[in-house]
Amino acid sequence: MKIRVYYEDTDAGGIVYHANYIKYCERARSEVFFENDLSPEMNGCHFVAGSMTCKFIKSAKLGDILEVKTELLENKNVSLLLKQTIFLKDEKIFEMEIKVGFVDKSGKITKIPQELKTIFE
Repeated sequence: MKIRVYYEDTDAGGIVYHANYIKYCERARSEVFFENDLSPEMNGCHFVAGSMTCKFIKSAKLGDILEVKTELLENKNVSLLLKQTIFLKDEKIFEMEIKVGFVDKSGKITKIPQELKTIFE
């Protein structure tokens, strides 16, 4: 997924604010569902972040066009481990591993429906 860096994404120096890299990854994960005519929410159940490890490699700046790639590392019954990488002109500038769990309306961990499990493969 391609994302352009806008003024609202940057600090006073025109550098992307660190939390926005995580937002870009969240947007890319959601887009995977939308591209498959699905929603990240199904029957009141949805994914929640359980843990993440981020590596900030290089800064992006106002006007840059970034590409976010999502890779499935681990596919379990109630959770997924994903690696998301942000590139600027084919150069890796950010990398994150995120474990997401699937929860019901009350917040209890529940089994991921098969149609949602397979979209990251």
